[in-house]
Amino acid sequence: MTLRNLCLSALGTALLLALAIPARCGDLQSRLFPAGNASAELKAELSSPPETSAPAPPAASATSPEGRKVSRGGAILRSLIVPGWGESYLGHHGIARVFFWADVAIWSTVIGLETYSLWKEDQFQSYGAAHAGAKMEGKDDGFYADIGNYMSTEEYNEARLRNRDYDGLYTNPDYFWAWDSDQNRLDYDHMRIQSRAAHNRVFLFLGAAALNRLISVVDTGKKASDLLGRSQPAINVSLSPDPHDPRDGVRLVVTAHLQP
Repeated sequence: MTLRNLCLSALGTALLLALAIPARCGDLQSRLFPAGNASAELKAELSSPPETSAPAPPAASATSPEGRKVSRGGAILRSLIVPGWGESYLGHHGIARVFFWADVAIWSTVIGLETYSLWKEDQFQSYGAAHAGAKMEGKDDGFYADIGNYMSTEEYNEARLRNRDYDGLYTNPDYFWAWDSDQNRLDYDHMRIQSRAAHNRVFLFLGAAALNRLISVVDTGKKASDLLGRSQPAINVSLSPDPHDPRDGVRLVVTAHLQP
């Protein structure tokens, strides 16, 4: 067989294959996807959430770094009760210890100051009864201060009369006193001032305790929000019907949550 005949034979075979392959492919397609059946065509789509759709609600709970289910409300409530508890609940134990021990120190100071104030109050009341003959039970702070500022009820009433303060006079014998020495009066007044100064500082530390709680609650809320945000996957993959495909096709939807 000559070279020319071989070339003609190969060309004829190629033509036959070119005609046969489309026919067989069409037959194969009709067998795999008969008329009336849904198409199995998949469409991939990478998109961010549509601007017109409502944003997805935040997750109600998340998983802490320790693998425990946590919630933002539970974390905030814990920090409101005990500063640092919410941070520990979320797995942030370092900052939790700071808030907790700060609260312990504040309340220890409050208890110490109030205890000292009551002790000095008992002390100056006993001292006034012993050295001024005053009846200290059931009196107010104004009376305790007057005892420390005047040697006797008579001296006090004279000062009120000079100022025409008739309503401020002490006429009830239960409010009479007379110091045995000026030094004892000064010692009494010093003890009274110490008692009241310690009591007034209690309110300062109560404010510090409230501030410590507020900071812990804010910090816990931020950490919980960050954790709940991280609990949502950055990319979601799902299959959904394609409303624009008349052949009942489906589409592969890849949704990316883009951070602003």
